[in-house]
Amino acid sequence: MINNDYVTQGVKNLLINCAELIAGDKLLIVSEKEYLGWYRDDASKSVRDVANSLGILAKIVEVDAPGNHELNEIESIIPNYDCTIFFARIGDQNRFEKLKSKSKRIMSYARSAKDLASLFSRINHQAMVALKDSINSIFLNSKNVEVLCPQGTYISGEMVNFKYYQNSDVTVLRFPMLVPMPIFASSFSGKVLLSNYLTSTGSQVYYPNSFKLSELLTVIISKGRITDVHGLENDVVNFNKHYDFVSKKFSLDKHIVHSWHAGIHPATKYEKRIDVDPDQWANTIFGNPHYLHFHTCGALPPGEICWMIQNPTIKVDNKNLWNVGVLMLEQFDETKKCLKKWSELNQIFG
Repeated sequence: MINNDYVTQGVKNLLINCAELIAGDKLLIVSEKEYLGWYRDDASKSVRDVANSLGILAKIVEVDAPGNHELNEIESIIPNYDCTIFFARIGDQNRFEKLKSKSKRIMSYARSAKDLASLFSRINHQAMVALKDSINSIFLNSKNVEVLCPQGTYISGEMVNFKYYQNSDVTVLRFPMLVPMPIFASSFSGKVLLSNYLTSTGSQVYYPNSFKLSELLTVIISKGRITDVHGLENDVVNFNKHYDFVSKKFSLDKHIVHSWHAGIHPATKYEKRIDVDPDQWANTIFGNPHYLHFHTCGALPPGEICWMIQNPTIKVDNKNLWNVGVLMLEQFDETKKCLKKWSELNQIFG
């Protein structure tokens, strides 16, 4: 049974703490059709009902699955609203692009009323933004960063010049806040051990959008470029075929590893079996600290092929910021101050 009071709390967190809407504002809710299996109608309806109770004028528009062009149909009406909230994957497709309209856009990773009622959505959005900012600050004031995982991943590199991080990492707001800024991979070298599935980044639409590895695959990276792949012959062949297919379809440099980041929201969950929909799994669980993902295949963010790394350890100037998938917030002054200021974060990090 879903606690309706909790649903209302989660929705108000979205509408007030994230969207910063007030009575009289106009809200467009873009709702992906439920039969597609990603979003439930009760999410968008809950937001509409709470918005209306707050005097916010809300309208729901239904859309189909992403098709690389469908967002254009929504673009024509977005300027008529103060804010657009996407309970739909098309909201993720242009998250790195400069927007033409000044209307706020929010991509919701809460996909049901159950999600809205959980701590995933109820933790104060501003607290999660502050946490992201504190983690960004740690990275930006560091020199050397290393990424490891229990399967044998080890890459290291220097943080690129501060000026490259001056622009916002995304132009569409995320709710909840799930990841810090992407770390540019252009200075990173080493090896990444891949298992399970390679998936899409949710940017462009292509099929098949994932494929399963039979065994561990070792990808060698030099200064942010894929230079070699080792593993079971069939996996290596399929890896190269997949990169050839995606890179040719969108005219991309298939060798580029653009960036990476790990999740910061421990209440992020995925309750289905991974093999039911690997793409949905990757584009849901990425916000959990137990996962780090790489953006690959393409020089512009976010690339088109995603690598999911489980239980990462991330060392910042030889000090663990993530330790086997657990954020070490008490180990850094920036995050300690954030925890002290936003005590509600202890509900998910306590």
